[in-house]
Amino acid sequence: MGMLPERPVPGAGRRRGDQWILPCFCLGCSLFLFLETFVPPFTPRAAAGDQAIYLHNAARMFEGQMIYRDYDHFTPPGTDVLYFALFRLFGIRAWIPQALLVVVGVLIVYLSFKICRHLLSGPAAYLPGLLFLVLPFTGYLDATHHWYSTLAAMAALAVLMQERTPFRLAWAGALWGLGTCFAQSLVLGPVGLALFLVWERRRRKESGALLLRKEASVLVGYLGVIAGFNSYFVWKVGWHRFVYYTLIFVAKYYPADSSNTWRAYMAWRPSLHLWTDWPELPAWGLIHFIVPMVYLLFFVRYWRDSRRQVAVPWERLMLVNITGLSMFLMVASAAAYNRLYTVALPALILLVWFLDSPFKLERALLRCLWVLVALLAVVKPVVTQMRWKAVLDLPTGRTAFFSPVFYEKTKWLLQRTRPSDYFFGDQFVGFALKLRNPGRIAFVTSSDYTRPEEVSDLLQGLERHQVRFVSWYGDLDNVPTAPRGDHLGPLRRYLREHYRVAETFSNGDEIWERKPESSED
Repeated sequence: MGMLPERPVPGAGRRRGDQWILPCFCLGCSLFLFLETFVPPFTPRAAAGDQAIYLHNAARMFEGQMIYRDYDHFTPPGTDVLYFALFRLFGIRAWIPQALLVVVGVLIVYLSFKICRHLLSGPAAYLPGLLFLVLPFTGYLDATHHWYSTLAAMAALAVLMQERTPFRLAWAGALWGLGTCFAQSLVLGPVGLALFLVWERRRRKESGALLLRKEASVLVGYLGVIAGFNSYFVWKVGWHRFVYYTLIFVAKYYPADSSNTWRAYMAWRPSLHLWTDWPELPAWGLIHFIVPMVYLLFFVRYWRDSRRQVAVPWERLMLVNITGLSMFLMVASAAAYNRLYTVALPALILLVWFLDSPFKLERALLRCLWVLVALLAVVKPVVTQMRWKAVLDLPTGRTAFFSPVFYEKTKWLLQRTRPSDYFFGDQFVGFALKLRNPGRIAFVTSSDYTRPEEVSDLLQGLERHQVRFVSWYGDLDNVPTAPRGDHLGPLRRYLREHYRVAETFSNGDEIWERKPESSED
């Protein structure tokens, strides 16, 4: 990339007639996301993946249970509370997480434009949001805490793009606090903002008293929201339990699962053998390439060009860069593709800024990105709507399945269970069929992530409620590298003694059914 020439002031010369562009832009994004998350006219995709954990937990909260007291989870209660509130409004419905993905995706793209209009001119201001939508966002359509915390982070960044007054900083701190109520790792966001304010103070030669006011505004807004939101749960379950699950468990046992360590980086990639995975290849390649490299390249560009008398909004760009770097550090210790996707928007903004120049190479690359956006905006919905799918009428509503095994498993249990029956081992099935969980945990692992006391509690629940069906995954029978981390021995023995394999699916998943009492004797 060559020397940075002078650029026009972002947003200059905007015509009144352009006011209709942004609403149409958001409407088009909504339609694109709808075709990715629903089968027309209004059948939602099955909420597979990690989102099913939060849906299952929120359903337990809907029944009167309390996070940390009646069921275990390591994140703050924000996602559970969000789904619980929506369940109270609309009932436990399958369309809720998919509708939220549409809303969150459009809001993040809208915020992207609001951020980019302070950095880029003309159509380029729309490009980072479009790249985000067709690449990482639709590459990870899983309505988990990651996307809600990302939305809060982008809102905090958008609030500060024009100016950093104490009032705006308090709002940004509050938004970072709201995001931390979904994912505790967002604590690095206000830390990064605090460092940025120190850098900006030196650049502007502001007084120390003003810096203290600004830093205090961030801190008050941040801590105020966290204290206000979490105080109810701390009151109900006590400090010990709250701190154990949100801090101690995360530090000691969360990394026991290999997907929660640095080994997760590049551990999964789209399959070249499945045509339905081909549209995901550009996202996987681009995001792994630019995050975090683009942040480091920005520092190089700043150190090289900041002294030139050029109309470059360095302070705003540095704010985007430090925000993006902070978000990357939130997931760096377990940088699986999906986590990288959720923190990729600041990197995409800086990438487009790098390429938005008159140099031939940069302009050619920018045009390639526009072509990629246009291509995927058409291809992805077509692939989604053309791929294999089947529909089931579930207690949570009509649902479309894109995986034959997933469909067969849910259908098998649908025919043999009724809402409020006890069941364990598959959080999506528990949510979709409105089944109750006999234990404190939504699933088990053969690592230290699943604690011995949780296994003991599950065994008591299986016995107390005489649970008829248990879902079991083949990987749970693989002894981990460190046998001390496998606490499932008592559970395996209990299943062999009291259950039999009732069905085995093509991917190796099994459904175990409780033996009649005479057979157990």
